[in-house]
Amino acid sequence: MASNPRIFRSIASLAACVAVLATGAACGRSPADSTNPPKPGGPVRGGTLVASVRSEPATFNRYVEASAALDVLTILTQATLVRINRATDQLEPWLAERWTESADHQTFTLALRRGIAFSDGVPFTSADVVFSFRAAYDARAKGVLDASLRIEGKPITATAPDPQTVIITLPAPFTPGLRLLDNLWILPRHALEPALDQGRFDKAWGLNTPPASIAGLGPFTIAEHVPGQRLVLARNPHYWRSGTDGAPLPYLERIVLQVMPDQNAEVLRLETGAIDLMSQADVRPEDYAALRRLREQGTLTLEDLGVSLDAPMLWFNLRQDQNDAKHQWFRRTEFRQAISYALDRDAIANAVYLGAAVPISGPVTPGNRTWYSESAPKYAHDPARAKALLASIGLGDTPIRFSLLVQSSHTTRQRVATMVQEQLKQIGVAVDIVPMDP
Repeated sequence: MASNPRIFRSIASLAACVAVLATGAACGRSPADSTNPPKPGGPVRGGTLVASVRSEPATFNRYVEASAALDVLTILTQATLVRINRATDQLEPWLAERWTESADHQTFTLALRRGIAFSDGVPFTSADVVFSFRAAYDARAKGVLDASLRIEGKPITATAPDPQTVIITLPAPFTPGLRLLDNLWILPRHALEPALDQGRFDKAWGLNTPPASIAGLGPFTIAEHVPGQRLVLARNPHYWRSGTDGAPLPYLERIVLQVMPDQNAEVLRLETGAIDLMSQADVRPEDYAALRRLREQGTLTLEDLGVSLDAPMLWFNLRQDQNDAKHQWFRRTEFRQAISYALDRDAIANAVYLGAAVPISGPVTPGNRTWYSESAPKYAHDPARAKALLASIGLGDTPIRFSLLVQSSHTTRQRVATMVQEQLKQIGVAVDIVPMDP
């Protein structure tokens, strides 16, 4: 693909919804704290929110694993220097309250907010930022953030001239600038530096870690972990942000993340009020009618978020240390283009998403108002052209077969995978669908 040859995305969901019970669940099911009565019409303090997650993370360390469940947990318990507002797509100050940019657009001097502490009470300083970069680039840990924090293959440097200042230097001009740091969750140096120094960072904050020893800068802390069942988060008493009423955030006292791998059971528990929020999943097209009836009865809130920022996608394995025939195919631009031309995105949108989807050919969906462009190359359904591309690289008469890994618990993606399998079969490509755990 034009933007990123390793990936193409087939469908962007148009009916992406977050479903929330309206029966007091947004403010929790417990009564508000009578010692802190809310202002008229203002938010209510206290209560517990019960939400579902499809799986539990394999670790509490976002630097060594990327998964939907871990992303939910990290967003609730950690914080970044800057953040991208998902509603406006604008870069906003977060742990850094302001910054200046050099004339060559490669050096940024960030002023950190004062008076911030981690959830264990230890003050947050620029040393934690420098440490976080060091952890992200640690070769022994083989972390998941390294590649995303490089420009032209070179790392970003971070220095700390004083406890409240960080200087970020990019190795080359980079248009997004500090937007790159929206995914760098700042770690507590005092808690994790020994593990990094000893080469054990990839094992740090594993699931057996006592929750009290995991410190963060987010609104909640991990209070309890029952493997395979739930994660309980408690309000961070040291959280640095305040609400519009001037009261410290968050308003909720607890969040319970219940592990629910089965989508049918998840929707049923939402309908019956056993959970308040589906935290990870868009509403499936086949569930929308029933949930809409509950909304009309006043027992459920459905928020239409418009075209999603993410979409079902195919990732080609481009590992350079693999030189078998399949990996050599994947590295050929013509092969990837052939696969893309073979897909009937309109058919997938209509059959799987019941028409509530936007066919796209590139890595950016129309929901991303800043970066989406109608002028990006399109890959219309064209099996004849797909076959010609395969023939052009000597694969016209070669048996082609590869595996497609798909989350076993995500029924919508399973159906998309089945249609992809059938469509690629039309150009002589056999696909084996391999279910995998979330």
